[in-house]
Amino acid sequence: MLEAKGNTINGKSVDNFGNYSFGINEHIDIPGVKYDPQIGILGLGISITLSRPGYSIRKRSKHKAHVGKSHIITSQEAKDYFTKEFGVTVA
Repeated sequence: MLEAKGNTINGKSVDNFGNYSFGINEHIDIPGVKYDPQIGILGLGISITLSRPGYSIRKRSKHKAHVGKSHIITSQEAKDYFTKEFGVTVA
């Protein structure tokens, strides 16, 4: 999906918890997808959530616990991860 955006992400779209969201206006911009007249043109909204192991204790229904600041993924850490793992540039 990142290839459809030209391997560039907007730095303002990454929040303080490591979440990144973006939209694609036409699904045919995704590499390998061809136009199908029966489907037409569709737009997509994509959300990516990064978390460290153990972060789920904040969201479980029983015995919720506080997650320390050092365990939360910052915006800069998320940007560095996308650059390292997917080779994207942050604008």
